[in-house]
Amino acid sequence: MKKILFSTLVVGLFSIQTHADYVAPAPSVSSQAAQYSVMDINSLSKAAKAGQPGAQFYLATKYQYGKDVQKDDHQAFAWYKAAADQGLSPAQLNVGRMLADGIGTRKDEALARKYFEKAASHGDNRASFNLAMMDEQKKNYMGAYQWYELSTRDGMLDNKVINMSEAKKTALAANLTPDQIRTARDRADQWIQAQ
Repeated sequence: MKKILFSTLVVGLFSIQTHADYVAPAPSVSSQAAQYSVMDINSLSKAAKAGQPGAQFYLATKYQYGKDVQKDDHQAFAWYKAAADQGLSPAQLNVGRMLADGIGTRKDEALARKYFEKAASHGDNRASFNLAMMDEQKKNYMGAYQWYELSTRDGMLDNKVINMSEAKKTALAANLTPDQIRTARDRADQWIQAQ
């Protein structure tokens, strides 16, 4: 698996909606990243415009919640995307979620999937869980089983996701043969090895 670029400070929350909450916790990579959480809006905006992914992430959260600025989902999406495109996995998760639900941007499930896959490739099991739910909604039960399996093994493990994924795998097993389950697990193994 690729080296985890960023870790998260807090366990993400999940809703009963179709996907896990699109607000990933703030990234933690250094004391420099921590400084963005306490910066005034003007300094944060300047750092974000200068291309600092941590600043872009924190600025996106401010726009998303309307903290120190007027709430603006379009701006939140734009800043999350800027950070995501620089490899920040919590931002990739958020971009995927916003694209999947059409929050701050047009709904685009294919592109959402690409961002979830990027975050999953960094070991974010919340992204794997979202991919599993997308497949399950489309009744692609083998694909869903594969992603639920991955969400129990990815490097950045959220225990709540693991528990939910185990329950989902048990429910899906009723719709799959033992060979299909074995194939889904093999695909999960192959995906991990390819990363």
